[in-house]
Amino acid sequence: MKKYSRHYRRKVNYRNLLVVGLAGICAIAVLAGAGWFIYRTMFYDPFPQDESLTKSAGNVQQEIDEENGWMARYPDFEDEALDAAIEQVVDECRKGSGPDAKVMLDYRSKTVFDHYTSVLFKETRQEEKGETIRYHSVNYDEKTKQLMDVEDILRNQYRRDLLKGAEADAIQAIEINEKDTVVYLTDGSNTTIRYDEHKAYIALTDPGIPSLYPKEPLTIAEPQQIDPDKPMIALTFDDGPNPNTTPELLDLLKQYDARATFFMVGTNATNYPQVVERICKEGHELGNHSWSHEDLGAMDSADKILESYQKADDAIFEACGHDAGVVRPPYGSMSKLYDATVERESILWSIDTRDWESHDPKAIESIIDTYVCDGAVILLHDIHPESVAAMKRVLPKLKEKGYQFVTINDLIRYGKI
Repeated sequence: MKKYSRHYRRKVNYRNLLVVGLAGICAIAVLAGAGWFIYRTMFYDPFPQDESLTKSAGNVQQEIDEENGWMARYPDFEDEALDAAIEQVVDECRKGSGPDAKVMLDYRSKTVFDHYTSVLFKETRQEEKGETIRYHSVNYDEKTKQLMDVEDILRNQYRRDLLKGAEADAIQAIEINEKDTVVYLTDGSNTTIRYDEHKAYIALTDPGIPSLYPKEPLTIAEPQQIDPDKPMIALTFDDGPNPNTTPELLDLLKQYDARATFFMVGTNATNYPQVVERICKEGHELGNHSWSHEDLGAMDSADKILESYQKADDAIFEACGHDAGVVRPPYGSMSKLYDATVERESILWSIDTRDWESHDPKAIESIIDTYVCDGAVILLHDIHPESVAAMKRVLPKLKEKGYQFVTINDLIRYGKI
């Protein structure tokens, strides 16, 4: 019997094979895409390595939009005021980016002496004409919850003496460090100002920072609640402080929720620093009235004018850790040289009580009653007991008429002068 064997030839289904192959390719592509996405998200860092851009404060955030020429890293602190200031820097830099202008923003951050937060941004811009680098900064005082500008970090004639006379708008950024402050200028240069070498120019206050006031900052009274629709006047007191009369005046001002501006003579600030400290702590405005009541308008030297104000500034700062914001020349005496030399607001007056002449509380009161009006700047002297006595009647009377007792800066802010 013959045996027959059957041979079966399987027909290859190329269509199924193609489907399987395509599915495999798709799976590989999906896996590769997922892997690339994970890598880009978790590991890929398009920012050049720069060991100087240390990030020891804040949480790192980043934005990458390479199609529109934008890459940014910036910190988040979960502090409304600080984060808003950082967002403003980021927004301004983002506006300048695009296909023809690639912008990369990176930063370094630190907390100095436990309460100063300093963020320095480095903006690198790539355009057809080449690469440019600009710096921006945000500085913040954690204790006062206030953003800081250059004048909160450096004081006195720092631009003239330390920055070769640079204009204020030439300062691009400023960075706070533990031993120094670095100022970045628009011409691409930077200047390092060491605290231990320039104590008289340092406005930062902390026991660890060499300055004229190496102490904890003072706690200042809360600002007044001012109604801009109600009349306001500025009481200004010259020639103090005086250890006998100024404290009594301060008691009266506190009783009537009044703030005043004290134009202090430097020699008296040096002799009675505790009174200066109280003036500052109770929220009054610090004014500079020269070092020893010299006639600044009669001086023929710009250096002498500046020296008089600067010595008084140093005395006031050494007493309370704050500088005088406004100045008043003794006798109201100014000249063309004075105007060309002094950059700060020089404040005179609209009502002269002539208390130094009459030494009569009733006469002082009468002059104020006659000429008082919304926005008036009243000249008095806290070194005279009769002037303090006059305030015992003037303050309640004017308060009853609806007047608010504010500082010079408040009058300026509300457009009264």
